[in-house]
Amino acid sequence: MSVLRKCLHSTALTCALALPLHAQDTPAPEIPVTLWDAFSVENLLGMIVQSFMPTLRVLADVRYAQIDVDPVRNRIALVGVDIRPYLPYVDGDTCAITADAIVLSGQPIDRQQGYALALSLEGASVDFDCLPNEARPVVGMLGVENIRLDRATVNVNYDFASGGAMIHFGADLDNLASLSGSADLDYISYRMDFETEEVMPAAHVNHVQLTLEDRGLYAAGARMAPPGMLDPAALEQIIPGALRDMFGEMNGIEARELSTEQQAFITQAAQVAQAFVVNPTQIVLETGAAQTPVRLGEGDLEDPKAMFSKLAPRIGTTPAAITAGITSTDLKQAIDGLLPTSRNLEVGRALLSGIGAPRNTTLGLRLLDPLAKEGNPVATSLMAEAMQEMNPPVAYRLALHAASKGQPQSLSLLNDLEDGLTLAQMLEVQDDMLGGGGPVASDFASIGDIRRAARGHLLGTTRIRSYRAAYYWASVGAAAGDVASGAIRDEIDTIMRLRGASTAWSEVQTSLENGVLRDWVGRDLPGALQE
Repeated sequence: MSVLRKCLHSTALTCALALPLHAQDTPAPEIPVTLWDAFSVENLLGMIVQSFMPTLRVLADVRYAQIDVDPVRNRIALVGVDIRPYLPYVDGDTCAITADAIVLSGQPIDRQQGYALALSLEGASVDFDCLPNEARPVVGMLGVENIRLDRATVNVNYDFASGGAMIHFGADLDNLASLSGSADLDYISYRMDFETEEVMPAAHVNHVQLTLEDRGLYAAGARMAPPGMLDPAALEQIIPGALRDMFGEMNGIEARELSTEQQAFITQAAQVAQAFVVNPTQIVLETGAAQTPVRLGEGDLEDPKAMFSKLAPRIGTTPAAITAGITSTDLKQAIDGLLPTSRNLEVGRALLSGIGAPRNTTLGLRLLDPLAKEGNPVATSLMAEAMQEMNPPVAYRLALHAASKGQPQSLSLLNDLEDGLTLAQMLEVQDDMLGGGGPVASDFASIGDIRRAARGHLLGTTRIRSYRAAYYWASVGAAAGDVASGAIRDEIDTIMRLRGASTAWSEVQTSLENGVLRDWVGRDLPGALQE
């Protein structure tokens, strides 16, 4: 072999070894970059974020390592953030706020039942120099040099169907405390007064909770307290006196006398304070209204005593969900199959939701199954929601029953489940559920009865949803001259076309039309409708 050939062979071997194995097998095709690549979702979202930066930099020096965009999760993250705000009491850029990541998330693209917004601050640190001058001595006495936030989050979920919202926030201060809060709003009202053309905001409140967990704050604060102030006997006097003055001022001069609920709260607060200094764990403040939701409008904000009575706040060291939740005895009986049947619905609901008991879908479904077989609409609704991902056909069967028995949340679930079922699967479940429960002779009393039967089977609220039955009776009504029935028949055709099931539905449609014609003649339906 010549020297030149040896050199060429050696060079080729070296290049081959330097390439990844998959590159040696099939070279990657080169795709030319075009102008349209600039309009990808990732690029557009990235450009939107970066377009805000010049405005933000008027208020602070902002730097970040990179932008991470995930359009499927509807998520944008700024990684490696360094912010130097312009503060009047700070020289230059000595105030630094850093974070491992700032993450903003919205509603996932496959879930469009409402608005969702989540903001999280991961691994943040705030320099001591960022604090206002008047706050620095207090923070310094606590022995804190820089404020470290392990994580801070805000989550807001608004549901289109119910008009309600779930709001949650949390902040973990390293070596100090954890603060978290939540608000469960059954409905957010913003009706307009048409005479004044002003919006009348109101909130229908199910539950509000605020939790402060000690992670070193009490020990640091106790060093600054006067001797004897934190003694349980002293707190028995200090806490009630301070709260009476506070509530009296809050109520106003004309209503300074405390309500029964305020007196009860003061008693609870004194007991909690005495227990906390002995064993610093957490303090929980939450609403305890007997009947929910509680409606709070602008007028309630002007009457603190009435609002206090409506919400009935309580204070303790454990959430009411623990003290009033499912007991360990009930859960053990449920696991062993010994739970009384009368408790199945409550315990099953808690296990499926994970509120009041640890979430356990398998056990929750097992408890609710006997109730569903008996036709309990609440049990079938809960099971349908829990099974929508694991077994859509069974969930659809359960939702059909629950919706027909007046469970509105199951009607929305029906529509969602139909998107994931084939036409054959959907009709099979509907036929099986309908059984012999279709329209009977009394339905022929009038054209109005026929129209109502068709509409009921189409919606699935008063009858089992069945596209076959709805189309059949809508065709009968249309043949009798009822324009509304004809519209129902055409609506079903539109539904099938938009599902992309026109071809499959045409076979079903042909069979149904033949059946309508056969019964129209054989059972003399025109004559029956004239009687």
